[in-house]
Amino acid sequence: MSATLRARAVVVALILASLAGAAFAHYAMTVGRSPTLGALVALAPVAILVAVFARRSRHRLLGLAAVAAFAGLLWAGWDVLESNFPSVYFLQHVGTNLLLGAMFGRTLAGNREPLVTRFARLVHGTVPAVVERYTRQVTLAWAVFFLAMAALSCALYFSGSFAAWSVLANFLTLPAVAAMFAVEYLVRRRALPGWHGTFLDGIRAFSRHSSGAPSEAPR
Repeated sequence: MSATLRARAVVVALILASLAGAAFAHYAMTVGRSPTLGALVALAPVAILVAVFARRSRHRLLGLAAVAAFAGLLWAGWDVLESNFPSVYFLQHVGTNLLLGAMFGRTLAGNREPLVTRFARLVHGTVPAVVERYTRQVTLAWAVFFLAMAALSCALYFSGSFAAWSVLANFLTLPAVAAMFAVEYLVRRRALPGWHGTFLDGIRAFSRHSSGAPSEAPR
């Protein structure tokens, strides 16, 4: 299988898994009110992260210790988790958006290279000055977007509009991200004629950036 087909397969698998998780989460929180199902679905992303860390850890004992610690915490706190599983979803949603906002925003400070500029260099190599200016603005737009999502999540959750918050967190967040990609692509076609990249280019650039490529090179 080629790299492009693998990337597409990963994207499709992530979308399907996200849709299934969102449906189960919304049902558990607003329809079935199932604490066990809600707790299991809420913990799935954390369990996956622990498993990935254990698998990729260069020190097998450290990886096994992480798995054992996670299992121990589940055993000791399962009752509390079942009673408060909506809070786990809320913390995951807000925390993820805050972390992504910070990830984009921090690269705009000082002499750091904006994150989207870094992605452009990973895909295209040399980046003209006009593209540097544009990608800096896009980096700012993504930072504002994620911070706004976190603020909206907090506003709905603490206002008592739990069903509305669940719809935002489970069904509207990913479409909003997709819409952001689409709008940015259309703006880029007008602002930078002839300078295009696909969604998969962005996925590959993010993967290369996350694998250890330096992300804060001086501009």
